[in-house]
Amino acid sequence: MSASEKPIELTQDEFETFVLIYAAHVDYDYSENEIDFIKSRSSEEVYQKMLQLFENHNDYSCMKIILSHKDIHFNSDTAQENLFNKLKALFEVDGDFSRIEKNFVNFFEKVTNSQSWI
Repeated sequence: MSASEKPIELTQDEFETFVLIYAAHVDYDYSENEIDFIKSRSSEEVYQKMLQLFENHNDYSCMKIILSHKDIHFNSDTAQENLFNKLKALFEVDGDFSRIEKNFVNFFEKVTNSQSWI
């Protein structure tokens, strides 16, 4: 995202869907079960919009999008717990909560609790 681009603004549903899509890709195996899980928590329209947003940005840009919304959509212990529970459920949906996925949850928790990552 360059300085001249308009900031991306996501609704709560869009934010959560985007985070789930991002997280589902950390092990490089975006399974049908993960897709179904994400779609079951959002509308088809939001899913497609967030998938396109994800596919049009590199990893660093995606993390910047997530972190730019953390104070809006990830601003309470309840909101954080809710999202982490969704992440863990997403990672368990294919029957293999891999080491990469577990490490991502720990990394994501540290990054989202950081005040100055980007």
